Amino acid sequence: MATAEKEQTVRALTDLIARSKSIYLTDFQGMNVELVSKMRRKLRAAKVEFVVAKNTLTRRALQGHGVAGLDSYLEGPTGIAFGADEVSGAKILAGFAKEFERPALKAAFVSGQVYGPDGIKMLAKLPPREVLLGQFIGGLRSPMQGVVGVLAGSIRQVVTVIDAVGKKKQG
Repeated sequence: MATAEKEQTVRALTDLIARSKSIYLTDFQGMNVELVSKMRRKLRAAKVEFVVAKNTLTRRALQGHGVAGLDSYLEGPTGIAFGADEVSGAKILAGFAKEFERPALKAAFVSGQVYGPDGIKMLAKLPPREVLLGQFIGGLRSPMQGVVGVLAGSIRQVVTVIDAVGKKKQG
């Protein structure tokens, strides 16, 4: 590979890293073309881009963008999935690994933290972002509803007492 091609590959990888919220490293060895194509289609549908690049060029791009901790995982054939969100890539790759025993999950870089294969499986079990936001808002809303209920109950009691006093004076 000529130097110009290598520089262009590093620039392309750096651009993908800059646009991604998650990076997943996999070992795709042993996967046939049909299986890789099926996995790429699923990943593409979830806005996750899967590329294969030389480990040395990937290392340069990661270092150029300040991503640390993945160097030790860049050994052997490595496929890289760049995700538009934090967990969709993990869900698809872990699902494929479970169903077809390929690709082998190496590592992930999500929100500034490096995860090993077990960490990727934990990320894959997280509910989607919308569900997590709903749970968070529900958690915030619940105490507020309790306060409103207590205040409404207190006001109701005051109104009942005033009404009873008014009826007593009339009667």
